[in-house]
Parts: sequence; C-alpha cells; structure tokens
Amino acid sequence: MRTIDFYYGIGSRYSYLAHSQIAGLERDFGVAVRWFPLHSADLMRAAGRTPFDGPAASMQYEPAYRSADAARWAELYGIPYSEPDWAAIDFRRVNLAAVAAAAQADPAAYSRQLFARSYGEGARSFDDAGLATLAQAAGLDGARLVAEIDSPETHARHHATLEAARSVGVFGVPSFVICGEVFWGNDRIVLLRHHLAG
Repeated sequence: MRTIDFYYGIGSRYSYLAHSQIAGLERDFGVAVRWFPLHSADLMRAAGRTPFDGPAASMQYEPAYRSADAARWAELYGIPYSEPDWAAIDFRRVNLAAVAAAAQADPAAYSRQLFARSYGEGARSFDDAGLATLAQAAGLDGARLVAEIDSPETHARHHATLEAARSVGVFGVPSFVICGEVFWGNDRIVLLRHHLAG
C-alpha cells in the first residue's frame, strides 16, 4: 500500500480544508495517509522567511481574502466553516497538543476533533480543559495529553517533525508527500489525485 505523509497545522484554515479530503483519497486510491502535525510558523521561520511577519506580502495573504477564499472552498467541499477567534487562541499550543497526542496514538482522530472545534464551530478559545475534553472524545487520556504539551519530549517530537518535513522539501502546510514529491496546498489536491491516478 502506498503511503502519503500529511504535514499540517491546526492553525491553518487550508489544512482544515485539506484534511476533509483525506478519507476520499484513501478510499479512491487505496493509499494510507500518515498525519504529522506541526506549527507552520516554526516551519517557515526555520527556512528564514515567512509571509506572515509584518504587512501582508501580497493580497493573497490579507486575512479578509483568505477567510473568503476558505469559505468558498468549504462550500465546494460541503463542510462547515466558521472563523475561529484568531487573537484569542494560541494555535502554537494547540498544534503542540496535536503533537503530544502522537505519544499515545495516531494523532489523526484528535486532530479531526481540533479541526472541527476550530473551523466547524468557530472556536472562541482553547483552554487546557477544552483540549483535554477533545482528547477524551478521541479516545486519548486527556489529562496526560495536557500534562505533556510543554514537555521536552513533545518539543523534541515537534522539532523532529519540522526537520523531517524540511528534509523532503516541505515549506508550508498543508503538504502531502508521496515518493519524494511534495504537493503543497489544499488547491493542489487535484494534482495529487492526478498523480495517484497515473
């Protein structure tokens, strides 16, 4: 069975959109997708550049445009979309919670819970109690997960994921990697499908 590595961030609206298409990829092409959560700002800063520091590098990075664009994609996919409270949520910590989940199980189920809360419901906040509750709903030990978010082990796992992503040419999220080829962005899933079909 072919495997696809999915690098994503919970704080990325386009990762939310892309994750909704994974079940279809697995069903249609008989592939297995491996989930690797990371904090995308750390990935970009490791490369020495990010379009999100300072004024928007171009109109495509303007928050209002990205929100409208994501809503259009969500409508196409038939999934809910509601903006989270970006200013109130520490998405770096939420991403590290997803990383911590990998110490207990495949982080996919927990990440789906985090995505649903963030964009399906339009999260207003994410405290540790909420992170633990979602972990329990995903079949994890919520108290253990919260206790491990700030642990050296979780940070080491996150660093290893960043380095693995960079080593194969990943520069942003969401990215799908198969046989050394990187397909970056929710809008490249059509190209990924074409590649898998070939």
